[in-house]
Amino acid sequence: MASRYEELGVDVSKKGVEFLKRITDDVFPEAFSPVVKDSLNPGWGIILHTDGAGTKPVVSYVYYKETGEEKFETLADDVVAMNVDDAACVGGVPAAFSDYVAVNPFKVPKQELLKSLAKGFSRVFSMLREKGIEVFFSGGETADLPDIVRTFDVSGTVMARVELSKVITGRDISPGDVIIGLRSGGRSTYEEKENSGIMCNGITLARHCLLAKEYLDKYPEIGSEAKGYYGRFKIDSFVDELNTSIGEALLSPTRIYLPIILEVLKSVKVKAMIHNTGGGLTKCLKIGRDIRYVKDNLPEPDPIFRLIQAESRETLRNMYRSFNMGIGLEIIVEKKYEDTVADISEKFHVGAQTIGKCEKSSGGNSLIIISKDGKFEYRV
Repeated sequence: MASRYEELGVDVSKKGVEFLKRITDDVFPEAFSPVVKDSLNPGWGIILHTDGAGTKPVVSYVYYKETGEEKFETLADDVVAMNVDDAACVGGVPAAFSDYVAVNPFKVPKQELLKSLAKGFSRVFSMLREKGIEVFFSGGETADLPDIVRTFDVSGTVMARVELSKVITGRDISPGDVIIGLRSGGRSTYEEKENSGIMCNGITLARHCLLAKEYLDKYPEIGSEAKGYYGRFKIDSFVDELNTSIGEALLSPTRIYLPIILEVLKSVKVKAMIHNTGGGLTKCLKIGRDIRYVKDNLPEPDPIFRLIQAESRETLRNMYRSFNMGIGLEIIVEKKYEDTVADISEKFHVGAQTIGKCEKSSGGNSLIIISKDGKFEYRV
């Protein structure tokens, strides 16, 4: 039976991607992100990672149309986070970044959009620079595509470098290793406001189940042939349990974990890192070989996830597949390092705790999630 998310045309398992993976020159296919050899620097690898803000631009578009207030700037945070943190999960240190903006100029105020994004990228890279992380913005591409794009899309590519001998592959994961989960909600020392924890995944389901049907009637460009909007909220509706509006919660920028990751890598030997984006808490299934991941100490999900589950009536099993459920990043280390990792994260005011452990499996990777909501099992 298809999940609520799949009914909207989103394939969480990304069927077909394997055809592209087969032709990559990835040196470590079991690692989180592809690494290719640097032909000019023997012993070094290059990571070119591309990702975007998902369908968050649709939410910012509705917000702008309904309130007149621009909510485009923080999409830059999303795009940078989705790229630099994925690269860092294999030990890559980002060096340069480029963006890609596709826009329908008949629907979106292009100059205002680009001005806001420029402000956002400048702010994000300045923040990283203050943390001692130099990522050069190398330009990008802006395309007017009214016949292809309904509103607009924002994505980017990061170039990172890593010594091949230091790539974090997941090959060394052993029974007894612990999984440290870093929270996606709250407010870190380098963020300007409280974060809902939503990141960039599951936004299609979130906006369809939360936003009112009238928006699709007014702006048919925000929907498709799939199931329409069926929510009970306006974009600026204040929701007590969220302590903010629906629009603000959905547009809450994806946390950038890079400053925490780089400090952790200086202090302990990391076996694996998983950025819980597409695939949610099941993302770990792609890392390592013959590992049973047991997550039996997960924190209470942030309120936004409980609201989405209640309004969409998605099963909890599928919620864990589609959303990060409050854990944006997982770091796998030997048990003796768990306090060190947690202390580093909490120094940045990002909550961290041991959420599970690794066991030996047979016949491929598997995952067991045990929570007060039940027990859920997943396999590759």
